[in-house]
Amino acid sequence: MSQKRTEKKNYNLLAITILSAIGILLSLYLTYVDAGGGHAAFCTAGTDCDVVRQSAFAKMLGIPVAAYGVAAYGAILAVSLLSMARKKRWLILFVLSLAGFVFTLYLTYLELFVINAICMYCVVSAFIITAIFILTLVLKKTEHPKMNGLRALGLGLVVAGVVFFGAAVMQGEHLRDSAGAAASDPYQTGLAKHLGKTGAVMYGSFKCTHCMEQKKLFGDAFKYVTYVECHPQGPDANPSLCFARGIQNYPTWEINGAYYQGTMSLERLAQISGYQPEN
Repeated sequence: MSQKRTEKKNYNLLAITILSAIGILLSLYLTYVDAGGGHAAFCTAGTDCDVVRQSAFAKMLGIPVAAYGVAAYGAILAVSLLSMARKKRWLILFVLSLAGFVFTLYLTYLELFVINAICMYCVVSAFIITAIFILTLVLKKTEHPKMNGLRALGLGLVVAGVVFFGAAVMQGEHLRDSAGAAASDPYQTGLAKHLGKTGAVMYGSFKCTHCMEQKKLFGDAFKYVTYVECHPQGPDANPSLCFARGIQNYPTWEINGAYYQGTMSLERLAQISGYQPEN
């Protein structure tokens, strides 16, 4: 390999290493925010960014999507470092970057056509993984020049199919777990009716994962709770009321004139609202 080609290869690998390191930091930050239940910087309640991150599609098998990003970028970083140590790992790098690129396309499709909102952090990550994938394709000339192009294309199609299908299945499992309302027991029903009778209100968004979890705690008894949909595209939406009440996080409970943010246990709701179950 000529010195010029070697230098070009090293520059590409260095760029991939730096980009993957940035991707790790970004994904770690978002995973940390998800674990704490807060909002990321420049991602205030009600914005497109918040809608995406609070949506039912923000997790796969109960794990935040950002956590998968940490693993993917970490693997790419490790392989790029091995390649810089003159150990040819182009094929592995190609598979990893392609998998990440296809996964990003899947998430972008969800944002554009399902969630109808765009997250700026997702856009940054999409640019990063796309750049890594392009740099990996450029590397083929120096790292794996003898590999047949059709073989690489065939492998790429297999990887793309597996990633896309796997992501759809895993996300479908999480959505099924989050969706269905189970039959309620007397305590759930009694508390829900009590909250409804005493004027308690839950403000939320139909795209909010935490709201789904809150509703799931009540089972089918949630129908007795007064619920206000804050997202303009949600069913029977009343965003003006949410704005007037100063609602900034979902879910938010209004009980006895006080506001409480976040998913709350049934016991906590009973304590705040003064519910006493009948013996």
